[in-house]
Amino acid sequence: MRAGRTSGAQQMNLKLLRSAGWAVAVVVFFLGCSDSGDDGRSYLDRTLDRQFVPETSHLVTLQTYRTDEPDSEQRIVDNLTLARDYLTGLAEEFNQDQRTLKLEPFEWRRDGPTQTQWVFGFRLGNGPKKIAILTHLDTVPPGNADWRPFEPRTENRDYRGASQPFLVGRGAVDDKGPSIVGFTVLRALAKLYDGTDSLDGVTVELIFDTSEETDFSTAYYFEQFGVPDFGIVFDAVWTVRAEKGIERPVFTVPLGTPPASGMYIEAFDSAPGATNQIPDTVTARINGNDPAALDNLAAGIAALYQQYGFDDPQYRRAPLQVSRDGNVVVLSAAVIGAQHGSVPEENRAQGANPVVSLSNFLAHLADDGTLAPNGVARLLQFMAWGWGTTVFGEKHPDLLERHDQVFEQGNGTTYALTRVTTGPQDVSLRIDIRYALGHHAVAWDGTTEGQLPGASIFPDVFAQLVSRFQQDDPGTAVTVSTATAASPDVRDPQSPRFQRIGDAYQRATGTPMPLAAIGGGTDAKGQLNLVAGGALFTLGFGPPINFHGIDEGAPIEDLKLSARILYQIMREEIAAKTGS
Repeated sequence: MRAGRTSGAQQMNLKLLRSAGWAVAVVVFFLGCSDSGDDGRSYLDRTLDRQFVPETSHLVTLQTYRTDEPDSEQRIVDNLTLARDYLTGLAEEFNQDQRTLKLEPFEWRRDGPTQTQWVFGFRLGNGPKKIAILTHLDTVPPGNADWRPFEPRTENRDYRGASQPFLVGRGAVDDKGPSIVGFTVLRALAKLYDGTDSLDGVTVELIFDTSEETDFSTAYYFEQFGVPDFGIVFDAVWTVRAEKGIERPVFTVPLGTPPASGMYIEAFDSAPGATNQIPDTVTARINGNDPAALDNLAAGIAALYQQYGFDDPQYRRAPLQVSRDGNVVVLSAAVIGAQHGSVPEENRAQGANPVVSLSNFLAHLADDGTLAPNGVARLLQFMAWGWGTTVFGEKHPDLLERHDQVFEQGNGTTYALTRVTTGPQDVSLRIDIRYALGHHAVAWDGTTEGQLPGASIFPDVFAQLVSRFQQDDPGTAVTVSTATAASPDVRDPQSPRFQRIGDAYQRATGTPMPLAAIGGGTDAKGQLNLVAGGALFTLGFGPPINFHGIDEGAPIEDLKLSARILYQIMREEIAAKTGS
């Protein structure tokens, strides 16, 4: 339905969309739009109502996350095989009622240097023009198992102005729920066009990536078979017009020999997980040769932590627990709020990063002499000096802070301090950086679409940063290595491709399509024919969505609305049969 051509009843429904909240208003709006003659749309709505929860729940029970453990790759391949077989069974069952247009499975797989490169999915038609829906079935690690990440369940949560049911479990929103939505849209298209020649000259492909969180298998698949002529990466928000660059530095300090006297931090470790995930917990171990001093520290350190003044009086400190392991004082801090490494500003505003909270506090105790100097303390002091509790690089703005006309102020370069690991010889820090245009070595010309060539300027930035730290606080040298994982990708919202998506979005919802410049990396990065769109309608990645976090949940009514939009986009692309 186009804007400006709504009936009186539909105009009233649009007002409800704006004022009453999506969960109720979406239902009211679509009841005012006739589905007569659209067997695919009827099938879509019916199947989502009946099958979205059980089908997604089945996938959620399968543990498809990677870790550094030796058996991780075999486990994920085994469980992804179960996912593939389950979806193939659903496709075979669906095909029994089809006359001429059936879902055809496909698969591409090879061994990579560190993990399996593998995509699979289903196709409709076999024409030269390729239209794709891209999702992924791997997830980030579950984190704290207390939240029962592989026991899917529904519960009501307040979201975007109304209460709606959520499907809770690891992968429910990233990206197994959207994967089932894409699968349902493909089945609806097959139902709509069965017995017709509408797909002559067209192939519609649903692609499931199996390593999107780590290595992007689709990129290797495209190298061999080519990029679709058009595709929606259904793993983000409506609708992405730019993605930041991604940088992954590692800062390291040698441990040295344990201090001869006094108390010292013998280890500081975040919970195992991916660099793009703020950890559930971080643990510090404080040792020493004076048991009485350790007893006194254990008795008073919780109060010291609560009294410590962070660099921002409004900073929300992570919850702290104190325990003993023999003489050792063990401190454990826990995460609050958003855990996706691409949005540390959201965690900073409404939650707490345990790495940041505990490192700043212990750096203070090293500064005032409570804790003896060693390699761990030195790294924590560097973290507090370099970033404190900030996420936009405000402590060293000339080096670290950047924003621009695409990634505007408040959405510029971000720094998520996510992983600290103490090894036998050294202690290291990993940071998930999502960077704006000003941190790239090649300037954007303001018009050219796509991924910027070249790498970031962070090698020089970090060389200056660690040199400045050494001058301000002489001591053991901090060394750094860094790599650009992906450069920024900028699109033209006025391009024919975006205009077609926007037109389909407005037909499906009756409202203009929003645009977003995001920090997250998607399978659309670097592929001009692909656009990241859906399944969410907000950039809020914290509660109640909890993207990459504890209690991850998919808003079921919102995903159903996204299914309608995706269905409309695919229909219009099929009808066009030509174009970029």
